[in-house]
Amino acid sequence: MVVSVPGISDLAPAGNPGNLKASFGASHGVTRTVRRISAPPGHLAALATLLQASQANPAHLFEHGLSLLVRALRVDRALLTRVTPLGYEVFWWAVGPRGDMAPVFQAPEKGFCPAVLAHPERPLVIRNAATEPRWSRSTGWLDLGIKAYLGVAIEVKGEPMGTLCVQHHGARAFTRTELALVKAMACLMARALETEHLKGELRAAMEALELSSAIVEDSTLQSTRSGLPNRRYLEVWMKPALFMARRRREPLGLALWSQPMKAGTKGRLVKAMGLLRGEDLLVELSADQYLLVLPHTSEAGVATLLGRLQETLGVHPTGATLWFPDGKDMTLGSALRRTAKAFTEAHREGSPLVWNLG
Repeated sequence: MVVSVPGISDLAPAGNPGNLKASFGASHGVTRTVRRISAPPGHLAALATLLQASQANPAHLFEHGLSLLVRALRVDRALLTRVTPLGYEVFWWAVGPRGDMAPVFQAPEKGFCPAVLAHPERPLVIRNAATEPRWSRSTGWLDLGIKAYLGVAIEVKGEPMGTLCVQHHGARAFTRTELALVKAMACLMARALETEHLKGELRAAMEALELSSAIVEDSTLQSTRSGLPNRRYLEVWMKPALFMARRRREPLGLALWSQPMKAGTKGRLVKAMGLLRGEDLLVELSADQYLLVLPHTSEAGVATLLGRLQETLGVHPTGATLWFPDGKDMTLGSALRRTAKAFTEAHREGSPLVWNLG
């Protein structure tokens, strides 16, 4: 379905070979076409209409909002960038008749967006990068040929995540009205991104709830030998636990030890389960080997809770580590290996607790 927005003329004619495809990202499932723009500039009145037409479709806002900026400000291109673990990425754009996205795609960090995020509280306005001392030797001008630039930070949940900017090959001044338009557009797009972010979190939370319900109903997730959850339970439990840890930006503690299954051990293990906090987990990782997982817990917190359990289970050589939500270990794999190494060292030395923080 094609939506017509008053104040914004039709984009490029059908069959335009300059059409480009871009993806907003797999997490949002949005794909759209970017068309070159040759019509005269739009006006501020289109902004309100654009917002009304885009309430149920963020892609519509990004598509037509960036087109509006190119038309209204008579610039080569308008684009949204975001910061990823791999650096800067252009994820939505619109171009004018002289716009060329190829050099920007290849090295978006060479533009002026890093300078915007260095001071996200204020917009960056460059009238002529070739003559302004601060920018005359910048890669934005020397490598990308950007003379005029206007950019503002995009904030999601109070944190700068990227920029909205317009770029032009020639020198030009930006009026207060044009600055106000770009800032207003950035605010609208930030709210749209934040809404999509919250929708993603809600979907993940619902999946976590479904997983938790499945765990309760599945008897194969419990060890009959110890009465504790088993390794399969841990695999199912990890998805919602790691999601919450990443959302909170808090560490997760791990402790591993071994003790033989003697008379009374199963009862003591069940009793130890009752000492745990609501989100904590004690699992039988393998025969006579037990793993304690403690969400949002520091090194000191792990030692304290482990000491509480040892009053019931006895003191056994234990290896421990912390998992951090830094994107380098998304499945607890490396954290579990560090825990196993610490456990081996503790067992060899007979130490009650050995840490391996990587």
